Amino acid sequence: MSLLDASGMSIVWEWHDGSYDRVQIQANATGCSVSGRHGDTRYLIGLDAEFACRTLEVSSGAQALTLNRTKAGWLSMDGVLVPHSAVCRDLDLGWTALTNTFPIRRLMAANQPTGTFEVLMIGLPHLDIRVVEQSYTRQEGGWLYQNNDNGYSTLLSVDKNGLVLDYPDLCSRKDLGR
Repeated sequence: MSLLDASGMSIVWEWHDGSYDRVQIQANATGCSVSGRHGDTRYLIGLDAEFACRTLEVSSGAQALTLNRTKAGWLSMDGVLVPHSAVCRDLDLGWTALTNTFPIRRLMAANQPTGTFEVLMIGLPHLDIRVVEQSYTRQEGGWLYQNNDNGYSTLLSVDKNGLVLDYPDLCSRKDLGR
């Protein structure tokens, strides 16, 4: 089963602070869309068939952000291009473990044991945007995730579809069903 075959799937991660991230996956003609909610943060991500992010809509409290990926890079709704974002196929939303799945799925599909990616990271509470470099390396028991900009690393356990089961010190998946 691939993530695109998971249309209608609901995924829940329980965070170690007691909060929950709830995600719904829906297949569409060009890939899939993922809608999620973590506290008062709501998000919608559009993905193509290769698990590259195409669109993002997110709101958190009074903050809102809409981005679309173009050949030139990520463009905000008001026409502002995010600097240095042309190579960013992925988003990192720090409030969901789901965004780790996208590069992992591409590596799994290509049977590559490692990969480095420029990623558009969105932070809370102000929905600030920055480009960071991240790496994933297949290890016994999962994928070693590294943020190459700040030195953070952790071993993510994932299921056969690349969906995170456990993100040490952050969250664990509680529920996977239709």
